Amino acid sequence: MKKLFLLTLIVALFAACEKTDPVVELEGDVALKSVADDGMKLVGEHFNLNIIGVADKTMNDIAAGGVIFVDLYGTSEIHLQEAPEGETFAVLDKNGTDEDGALFQLPHPGFEPYVTELPWGYDTETEYSVYARQLGKPLTGATITTMATLSDLAEFIAAAEDKKTVRLWENLVDVYGEALYIAWGEFIPNPIEFERLKGKQTYQNVTAELLSVVYEILVAYEDTNGDGVIDGLDETLTFHVRIPIFDDLLEGEYWKYENDGLKLLQLRFYPWGTDMTVEDMEDGWDSL
Repeated sequence: MKKLFLLTLIVALFAACEKTDPVVELEGDVALKSVADDGMKLVGEHFNLNIIGVADKTMNDIAAGGVIFVDLYGTSEIHLQEAPEGETFAVLDKNGTDEDGALFQLPHPGFEPYVTELPWGYDTETEYSVYARQLGKPLTGATITTMATLSDLAEFIAAAEDKKTVRLWENLVDVYGEALYIAWGEFIPNPIEFERLKGKQTYQNVTAELLSVVYEILVAYEDTNGDGVIDGLDETLTFHVRIPIFDDLLEGEYWKYENDGLKLLQLRFYPWGTDMTVEDMEDGWDSL
């Protein structure tokens, strides 16, 4: 009886989703049409992931497909795993309400790590894009923050004796001269907030927030004239490095999902790119 009630609840959620969105996934060549906040027409094949907030923690075997369950209130973890060659998006563990959290498989985003203030010469566009829309009861919401820690490789390249040999530091050296040392600074969280307001909800591009993390990098340059400054700037400069999930510089990637009553968050993954530098400009990480 309990499982039947929960299944009925899920069906009701999907029904609510369809009422607010005329777009449904169809087989064959039938186009899917929708418009995001940035004006992008969401047309064509895509992977759909529904993140459902539940008050009960017994959601192990209720639904199949692109569904992940999280706590209706509180914090859940959705761990991320890179898709093996030849595979694509897949929910490997849909129960995000237990201690282990959920597990979601997705491809590498496809762009290079780069210094956000000096992005030229790097591939800053993703191979696919992520759009999100919040549904369910109005005046609820949720926040997702992509989390990851630096790997041993990140520490190794920061300590490299010859900075010119590390591709990630090329622009730092070319623009400001010889770097005496480079050290990683703080992790810069970049949460994306979803607020369920009344009325029709539109999709927003959340590619940068969900497929990358940002860390500070502290760089000390040679003080050529002994006055403690270089070209009018402080001798030690702070930059930001945007790193795609699944890059060798990172480990332990997951989405921290902080829910405040949101019952349904839809994520759509489309096969076109998003330029990460647009997010850098919006967050002010593109200039010193």
